[in-house]
Amino acid sequence: MRVAFLRYLLVLSAVLFPGPARAAEIQWAPLDFPAAAARARAEGKLVHIFVEGDFCPPCDAFKRTHLSDPAYVDFVSTLFVNLRAHEGDPAGQAFLASLNLVHPAVPRFYALSPEGSGISMSVGMVAAPPMQGADVLSMASGRELPVNREAAAALAMRLRAHAARELAAGTIRPDNPLRRLGVAILEAQAWALAGRLDQAERAFGESWAPNLADQEVRNWYVNFWVGWKRNLNGALAVALNYHEIAPEDPNGWWLLANALAASGRFAEAAAFGERLAAADPQNARLAEVVNGWRARAGG
Repeated sequence: MRVAFLRYLLVLSAVLFPGPARAAEIQWAPLDFPAAAARARAEGKLVHIFVEGDFCPPCDAFKRTHLSDPAYVDFVSTLFVNLRAHEGDPAGQAFLASLNLVHPAVPRFYALSPEGSGISMSVGMVAAPPMQGADVLSMASGRELPVNREAAAALAMRLRAHAARELAAGTIRPDNPLRRLGVAILEAQAWALAGRLDQAERAFGESWAPNLADQEVRNWYVNFWVGWKRNLNGALAVALNYHEIAPEDPNGWWLLANALAASGRFAEAAAFGERLAAADPQNARLAEVVNGWRARAGG
C-alpha cells in the first residue's frame, strides 16, 4: 500500500511539476520527393527542404540554434515533411537538380506543395531563432495550402504557450525583441494556415509590431497581406511607400512585385522581377515566377 502511494505521489509530482522539456528532433525524410509528397498529402502537410553546404557558418549556426529550439522544431515538424540536402553530396545535387532548385547560396530553405510547386524560398539566416520557418512561409497563401487546419490551430496554441513560458522564465526579455518576434511570427503563420487570419494578425500586433523599426513592420505587413490575401490594396500601398523610401533595395522590389502581381498588375510585377532576376541570374525559381508574370501580362 505504501509503495503504491509513493508511486502515486511520483506520478502526481511529474504532472504538477514537470522537469525541463527536452527539445524534440526533426525527423528528416529520405531524399525521395515522390515518397515525401505522398506522405505530405496523407498527413496534411507541406514539404520543407533545408539545403546546407561546406564552409558555411550560417549553416552551422542554424544547426546549432534552430534545430535544437523547441518552438522551431514543433513548427516545422507539424506543418512539413522535412528533407535535408547537402550541396557537396552528389545525391543532394541530383535531388535538387531534379526539382530545379539550383542556386549558389547556402543555407537555403524551400517550401513546396506535395505537387512540387514552389510556395516560397529563403536564403541565409537571421541571428535570432526560430525565425527561418516563418521566412519560408511568409509569401504563402494560407487559404490554398493543403495543410491540416486543426493541426495548425493546435500548433498556434502551443506556440503561444511556449512564448508565455519563455517570458515567465526570462528567456524572452524586453531588450531582446527578436526572440519574441521569432516565436510570435511562427504563431501568426500557424494561425494563418489554420484559416484564422484575425488571430494571425493579432499574434503579430500584440507580440512584436510595437518593438520593431518601421521598415520591418512594413515588410511583415506586405508579406502578410499579399501572401495571405487579406488586404491587397493595403499591401500595395505599403509596398509603394517602402519603395519610395528605399528605391534601390532589392527586398523592396520583391515586396512590390508580389503586391503588384497579387493585384493583377502583372506587367509591372514582371518589370521589378526582372531587375531581381538580373541581380540573381542563377535563381531558377525566381526566373520561373517572373516568366509566369510576363506570360500573364501577355508579353
